[in-house]
Amino acid sequence: MCMKLGFIGVGNMGKAILEGLLRSGKVSSTDVFVRNSSDKSTRNVAEETGAVFCKSLEQVVENSDIVFLGVKPYLVGAVLDQVSLSLKNKIVISMAAAVEINDLEEKLPGTKIVRIMPNTPVKIGSGVVGVVFNSLVNAEEKTLVLDLLNNLGISEEILEKEMAALTALSGSGPAYGYLFIEALADGAVLNGLKRDVAYRLAANTVLGAAKMVLETKEHPGKLKDDVCSPSGSTIEAVRVLEEKNFRSAVIECEKACFNKLDRMK
Repeated sequence: MCMKLGFIGVGNMGKAILEGLLRSGKVSSTDVFVRNSSDKSTRNVAEETGAVFCKSLEQVVENSDIVFLGVKPYLVGAVLDQVSLSLKNKIVISMAAAVEINDLEEKLPGTKIVRIMPNTPVKIGSGVVGVVFNSLVNAEEKTLVLDLLNNLGISEEILEKEMAALTALSGSGPAYGYLFIEALADGAVLNGLKRDVAYRLAANTVLGAAKMVLETKEHPGKLKDDVCSPSGSTIEAVRVLEEKNFRSAVIECEKACFNKLDRMK
């Protein structure tokens, strides 16, 4: 892949995307141009990843075909004011939460804009990326962007009105998963396993269950039933989860995340 990539704002998520793309081997560090809020933080990113240090936002844009916008939502307007004219012939990929396509188009009229919602496992090539395109991005460019993002895991084109729901699911979802893995491990430690063994087995148990859903294409409920023997220990454990409103708690946590995103608009 010989396209040049620019990163304006390389925080936790921007760096995860950058590292994921470099890890894939499809992007060379010498084709990536970065700029953070200060020379020091920019230099740190450049030294850690091998990307090209840029002294200004303009230098990033001038050298890039695709520009990732990773600044905080409240800074988006000011940043785009500096480089809006230079971005005219570029593809701009924004990962700013709650900043919608029409907000970006107001600052970047006539520009090809992509809005994404990634999650942190993009760093290791196992992420989920929700993708929305504006009307100026053609079919060939959509394929180009999706192929690029698929190096980070899987990308899913959705409608913009679905972005908050996706964010509450996959954007925030790793946090729910980590909490579940930690709880599984705590239970194993309570039952006598060593902590390092408990974490390793808990994580692999969740990973295996996820792979079963994806590879067998069976309904999760059916796969759950397959594990639950009549009068067995697993159905007894599931009974306790149901008694403690496990599924309801998960649904309510997503709803709370969704509502928070709605208030941030």
